[in-house]
Amino acid sequence: MHHSLRYRAHIDGLRAVAVLGVVLYHFGATWLPGGFVGVDVFFVISGFLISKSIYGDVEAGRFSLLGFYERRIRRIAPAFLVVTAVTAAFATLILLPYEMMIFGRSVLWSVFAAGNIFFFQRTDYFGPAAQEMPLLHYWSLGVEEQFYFLFPALVLIAARFGRRAIVWSVPALLLASLAASQFMVTRDPAAAYFLLPFRAFEMLIGSALALPGMRFAERRAVRVAAVAGGCALILGGMVGLSSASPFPGLLALIPCLGTALVIWGGEGETTLPTRLLGSRPMVFFGAISYSLYLVHWPLAALGREWLGPVAPLPFLVGGVVLSTLLGFLSWRFVEQPVRVNRRAFTPKVLLGTTMAGTLALAAFAQTAISTRGLPTRLDPEVQRLAAYSFYNGDPVFRQGFCFTPFFQAAFVIKPECLPTRHPSMLVWGSSHIAHFITAFIEAGEARGYAVGQITGAACPPVLEPANSRLPYCTAMNAFARDWVQANKPDILVLGGLGAPTPALDEALEGFARQGIRVVVVGPVPHYRDSVPKLLARRLMAGDSDTGAGADLLPSARRQDERLRAHFAGNPHVTYISVFDAACGGTDCPLIAKGVPLQHDSSHFTQAGAHFFGRPVSALIFGDPAK
Repeated sequence: MHHSLRYRAHIDGLRAVAVLGVVLYHFGATWLPGGFVGVDVFFVISGFLISKSIYGDVEAGRFSLLGFYERRIRRIAPAFLVVTAVTAAFATLILLPYEMMIFGRSVLWSVFAAGNIFFFQRTDYFGPAAQEMPLLHYWSLGVEEQFYFLFPALVLIAARFGRRAIVWSVPALLLASLAASQFMVTRDPAAAYFLLPFRAFEMLIGSALALPGMRFAERRAVRVAAVAGGCALILGGMVGLSSASPFPGLLALIPCLGTALVIWGGEGETTLPTRLLGSRPMVFFGAISYSLYLVHWPLAALGREWLGPVAPLPFLVGGVVLSTLLGFLSWRFVEQPVRVNRRAFTPKVLLGTTMAGTLALAAFAQTAISTRGLPTRLDPEVQRLAAYSFYNGDPVFRQGFCFTPFFQAAFVIKPECLPTRHPSMLVWGSSHIAHFITAFIEAGEARGYAVGQITGAACPPVLEPANSRLPYCTAMNAFARDWVQANKPDILVLGGLGAPTPALDEALEGFARQGIRVVVVGPVPHYRDSVPKLLARRLMAGDSDTGAGADLLPSARRQDERLRAHFAGNPHVTYISVFDAACGGTDCPLIAKGVPLQHDSSHFTQAGAHFFGRPVSALIFGDPAK
């Protein structure tokens, strides 16, 4: 028979710290920019408690894989299936087809414990925004379940060679995973964040803490210092880290070692810090932490979709309160009955209902995928506009041979992308200049110009930012600089610039001294959401306005004004404002002749390339009749 662990109130308090950090962060608490590290706290707690149980059962000769997985299913599956089903029902009412299709895929992967792999695959440059994925937080469940598919077997194998084999193998795996995570943080940040090999060390820290023979703090002063110091590390991580931090890797040790210190120092007699962690409010949030974690992100994601822009404070307060209420209801009426009432929820009943729920959700997901998002829910015109979210932008960018996409590790360019005669024009920069290319080629050919293209996703031209995590940008810009030096195009068009720097000005002046006309094209309109979705949502609300209005992000216009002021009077650079050229300095349209001009929040459709590209081309080349 399985031996249950003794209850530790301070660990419920740790769970409360973890879940509240995550929930506050996801509802927009800007004063907690590292709240996401609450997940790392959960990983260490889970590794400690579950490993301690496994070690004890293996040593006593009573460990059963079937029994272990039955307990995991009883703990995880009921609330997971119910929350996923309720989320699916509301997603059907709220999401437009493209987001609904992505949601279906996320359900399908998540119910088979592979959500983290799906979200890793979705990190391409043109992928949906995080709020369009109501199950994004399931990545952590995928990592944890994959770990527990493998870890018990590892312990059983190591146990055949005696206790010392377990004691040595866990730290060795921990160090290997930590080293791999730190390596991948700079090479492939998405893999480091989402995939098990680069996260396993966090659970293994808990597993190491639970190893047989581990000595815990005995002196009261040491216990107090360990728990207080551990809490300080966790809270310091929540305040000091941010989404821009290279995470996980070594930085994940901040919350993970903090959690380990709290557990290590809290194992003995109660102290003031453990009493505070074990107080009734903390134990309440700790008890409902799993259900609270499950419900909070669908509420935040679907709430933003349904409500649109919301004032930050009401969204934060309302979101936390409603999440707590729904989390409590899930804990009280779903989690607790299944865990406590084993007469009604026998292993057979548990397995049968889990399989039935999993298959039902998988069938729903497959339907959403195969129908491309259940579009018949919507009015035909709404369907038509929303369908532009599926738009294939590859031909607009000439992706794959003249444009390096985000998901491609190395810079690649084909010879046909480069002009071989004069007069010539070279287009160099990010996607925000690449999507003009078809209009530039059309205008250039009408005037006898050969037009070339060296572009890559999120790569500003000339000089990539020092903190760029995209290795192909360095290679692209080095190639482009060498090519310009050797071939001296008549016109050099740059786009996708960030903040101008003295180094950039010096480089542009160097191009001009070689007799090259340098043109900088400013930012394009950037909206708070994808243009097809904005148009579809407006139509559903009975709003026929097709102007940008309040949906235009002010940052694009501010950047345009900064660049215009910076290059004003610069004899080496011609600056072109896209807003002035195509929108006349007033409100930009979202649609022309029934076709959305952008297929996401900032990238052109072919119609948009012509609408914005033709007036910009005219300013670059002048009137072809002259």
